[in-house]
Amino acid sequence: MFDDFNFKVLEFERELSLEEIEGKMKTMADAPGSFTPLGDRGLRWTPDSWELPTIYFADDGKTLEVVTKDLDIGDVDDFLCQLAQVLECKILGEHLEYY
Repeated sequence: MFDDFNFKVLEFERELSLEEIEGKMKTMADAPGSFTPLGDRGLRWTPDSWELPTIYFADDGKTLEVVTKDLDIGDVDDFLCQLAQVLECKILGEHLEYY
């Protein structure tokens, strides 16, 4: 099923630095992408694959927005579980928990 919503706002269970996030995500061989610093707004990760979500990491180290429009929700959920494992930090939403 494809998501017609635009994004999910999620939180990390603990604060992570943007440098820590970027460093650990660069080890994800099956999810290559590029990072764009956004100044006070944080960091954007843009995947090389159209099948993965773009993620905006807030400068506070706790909040992330996951762009899900036109993506398969199962693929997004699988990716967020993989991301939580790589970052060694649970990702939490209103009714969701990834680890």
